[in-house]
Amino acid sequence: MTLIWVIGYLYTAVGFSIGGVIAWVLKGFQKKIDIIYSICAGLTLGLISFEIAPEAIVLGNWLTFILGFIVGVILFKILHKTLAIFIGATKNHVKNFSLQTGILLMLSIAIHNLPIGIVLGANQDSTVKTSLLQTILLHNIPEGIIVFTPLFIAGLGLWSWFFISLIVSLPVGIGAYIGSSIGIGSPMFWSFSISLAVGTIYMVTVKEVLLESMKESPNVLIIAIISFGVIGGFLFLI
Repeated sequence: MTLIWVIGYLYTAVGFSIGGVIAWVLKGFQKKIDIIYSICAGLTLGLISFEIAPEAIVLGNWLTFILGFIVGVILFKILHKTLAIFIGATKNHVKNFSLQTGILLMLSIAIHNLPIGIVLGANQDSTVKTSLLQTILLHNIPEGIIVFTPLFIAGLGLWSWFFISLIVSLPVGIGAYIGSSIGIGSPMFWSFSISLAVGTIYMVTVKEVLLESMKESPNVLIIAIISFGVIGGFLFLI
């Protein structure tokens, strides 16, 4: 057994960290927070539409996708209420809102990363291993931007960037170890798991990011659509 779980973990962490660096640069434009959020919303919805959702449907079918999506929506509502209690009300609405959004996105992407790692581990001896690793690296860049932008706006610093990158990447390493040891297991189950993450990410993006940003600026939807197209082109090229 090779150290595919270590390699997968490192590739994920590097890609996610690069996204964090880009998000740190965007942090300097906090006065245009509605624009930043609209860009992130477009990137997120594009990532879901062009990559994550099709991946879930290929592993399973439309039924597992729909069921997982519904459970993800329910999970979002539970997490949303739980975080509202733990984070509490603060005088700084932007900080409170951004922290909650960042945590929800972080948890959703971490859930999505586990089946991705299992697919990698199960294919460690195939010719697609290298392309899978490259895909993991590149796809984690926009995911890093999506997660870290609200967290940096909420006031988290570079130490948070370091530790969160390691934590979010951990499911890929664990999944790769499982995949290399016992194989992919039930594709239907992993399809359901990915679909669950899609449902949660979708709710966070639309309810917490896009709709809130549209209250501040009428141009948000246009910017989100442009970002949606950009991430679609990026995913098509890689």
